[in-house]
Amino acid sequence: MKAFYDEKPSVLEAVGNGSFLYRRNIEEQTVDLRAEGEDEPVATKTQFTCDEVTVFEPLTSNRITEAVITDRWPSTYEQKLVNEYNAAALGLVGGAKSSDEAKSRIDAYKAFLSERADIKAQVDADCAALGIK
Repeated sequence: MKAFYDEKPSVLEAVGNGSFLYRRNIEEQTVDLRAEGEDEPVATKTQFTCDEVTVFEPLTSNRITEAVITDRWPSTYEQKLVNEYNAAALGLVGGAKSSDEAKSRIDAYKAFLSERADIKAQVDADCAALGIK
């Protein structure tokens, strides 16, 4: 879930009910403030945006990674991509492995794997900095 803050949020915050907010991709942004009906900004404001998920104890790198991945994609998304990749690799899509449709399905799965690896690396780095195993 995309979250917005006026102050820079921490990467991990205890909520108090056994859950924690894990935040990644924290970015500072400058937002133009406009008066009603005006096209030109009258001021600017700094805010922070991030991707935020709720994780329950016990905190581990794997639990946080799972929470981020299930927040990012529906639970059946990876299986759909795997099935489409296999069908494309076996030449069952578009008539041949080299068809544009087959390449598109193979590329979609590769992009998913790449993004998932990036998420895992970021969570692992954050967990190492926070002392979470």
